[in-house]
Amino acid sequence: MLGVASGLLAARGAAASPEDLFGYGARTSAMGATGTAHATGYEAAWHNPALASVVRTPKLTLGYTGGVLRLDAQGDGLPGRISSAPVKGTTIGAEIPVPLGGRFAHRVGLALAFYEPTDVVVRGRVLYPEKTQFPMVDNRAQSVTIRAALGVNVGYGIRVGVGFAALAEVVGTVVAATDATGRVGTRVEDQLVATYAPVLGATYDLPLNGPARWRFGATYRGEQTARFAIVIDGSKLSSLQIPLFNISGLAQYDPAQAAVEVARSEGLGVLAAQVVYKHWGAFPGLLEPTVVCNDGGAGACGLTPPKIDWHDTFVVRVGAEQGFELARGAVARARTGAFYETTPLPSEIPGSEAYDAGVKGVVTVPTRYFDSNRLALTVGAGLALSKPLPPIDLDVFAQYHVLLPRAVTSVDGNGGALSRGESSGHITVIGMTAGVRF
Repeated sequence: MLGVASGLLAARGAAASPEDLFGYGARTSAMGATGTAHATGYEAAWHNPALASVVRTPKLTLGYTGGVLRLDAQGDGLPGRISSAPVKGTTIGAEIPVPLGGRFAHRVGLALAFYEPTDVVVRGRVLYPEKTQFPMVDNRAQSVTIRAALGVNVGYGIRVGVGFAALAEVVGTVVAATDATGRVGTRVEDQLVATYAPVLGATYDLPLNGPARWRFGATYRGEQTARFAIVIDGSKLSSLQIPLFNISGLAQYDPAQAAVEVARSEGLGVLAAQVVYKHWGAFPGLLEPTVVCNDGGAGACGLTPPKIDWHDTFVVRVGAEQGFELARGAVARARTGAFYETTPLPSEIPGSEAYDAGVKGVVTVPTRYFDSNRLALTVGAGLALSKPLPPIDLDVFAQYHVLLPRAVTSVDGNGGALSRGESSGHITVIGMTAGVRF
């Protein structure tokens, strides 16, 4: 336990929820993760709650997403390839028209969206800051997320909506003590707690004559954090004063963000362009002190986490869809898109503190965080059946993300280089969904 007390522990994969990395839904994920102005059905719960008002028929959708991450950090003392858990998760979507009368008839809809990893509820791996890691990418798809949205068509081409997002976090205690016979035992108490964030959206259809329809959309998503916080109490093991060990960090983090998009629809074709601003500058960081004193605040007894100047980021997305009538009641759709996202991690980051048993004191070690600007290419296809055929929708998508080569340097207090490396890699993701209308 003294070894744990001497260092800072970090949550690996303390970045955003899987929707923020890949998008949500097979249709929009194939279209460059656009959708703020054109998403349909359950996908509106993430992209824009206002578009839930478009729902006219109840529908249930089930799907699966899988992928692999190949992340590299090249440089002196760096391992090269970083071991990363694969992406494996199921999606559930539901869309329900709200049966109101009067002026609100056929104007209100509800969209529900769920993502669940196949093997965990929430994952937060604990690593020392000098351990090479990609905290903004690795394990981002390892958390249960729940989203709900209510949309209203208020008329005059205006739709508005409100929703929420929920992430799971873990809190608990581990108490170690000796019983009457002198044997050491532990008592573990933990629980899952949901954290919530608001989602607001609106769209406006331009009143233009002609076959083409233009729609503007805007969405705001509030900041959301999902922590893991486990307190280890060993004070009952000995007459010595043993501090409480605080094993905590961020398992998932969604920055506050705003998205604006314009979409053009004509016949069975859709074109969309989107810009997203993400407020990563408010990110509290990955590290928390292992030991916290009652007096003096965080870091008074333990080590002080590094202060990283996280940058706000921008994402530019484009997407396209074209439909083809195959037969009566059968429409096939081809989709493609791309997006480019900047990284919040600065190219120069401060070193971290660590306890060195050899010198019996605190030393400065490199902070080996890596991340890159990311370029993603997306493709997909869909098949929509209706009367006289069964009311079924089938969709597939694939994404290929390239982490562009980028140098990251960790420096000491005097600006001297502690470690320098180049990050790169790629991510491949595929998914499919099947929906039934009722």
